Amino acid sequence: MQYQWITAPFAIFSLILLVIALFMLLRKDWILGWIKGTAGFLFLTLSIIMGLTALNVNAYRPVDKEVTVATISFDKLDNQFYKANVVMSSSGSEMPFEISGDLWQVDARVIKWKGLLATLGGRPGYKLDRIQGRYFTLEDERTKPRSIYALSNPDVGFDLWNALDSLSNHFAWFDAEYGSATFLPMADGALFTIQLTNNGLIARPENDRAIIAIKEWE
Repeated sequence: MQYQWITAPFAIFSLILLVIALFMLLRKDWILGWIKGTAGFLFLTLSIIMGLTALNVNAYRPVDKEVTVATISFDKLDNQFYKANVVMSSSGSEMPFEISGDLWQVDARVIKWKGLLATLGGRPGYKLDRIQGRYFTLEDERTKPRSIYALSNPDVGFDLWNALDSLSNHFAWFDAEYGSATFLPMADGALFTIQLTNNGLIARPENDRAIIAIKEWE
């Protein structure tokens, strides 16, 4: 189940407004002239905005308390060069990446509903944003190639998270937060889980190779 409680009303109103807009714009007898034309374009614009909102909200996954959002495993290809295999918990899809560096980090966009929206059943939602690599030393960080990859498709039409982040300064209905797991070392055969909690993203080692890599790094 995703955000049917919010995507369905937006989608329905989008279709209703689209029908009204087309009815007004396609009629030949423009009795009210430019007033009806203006109203038609207004309804058409609102229809597009609400439709895109429904589409973009639907890209977020609801979360209860603490949930595993992905697992990531590493295979060493060369010195400071790894293949990372990210498995999304929501869909089971696998995403392979080649990452340069010594460390890795995953970022996520989180939306938290407040007030009436939370009362109606709105749960926090997340969308994994990107994975990136980093080097141990500042010299390597400055001179060697960097790796950064998107973990989800960009929003359609407008950036929902940025829009809500701006609106949250004026409306106490939601919060838009950006979460990042702590940088952890890459190692051949290491396996980690990425979990989303009320305090943000947490990466946890899931096998001996990952535990040893963290101990050696610390």
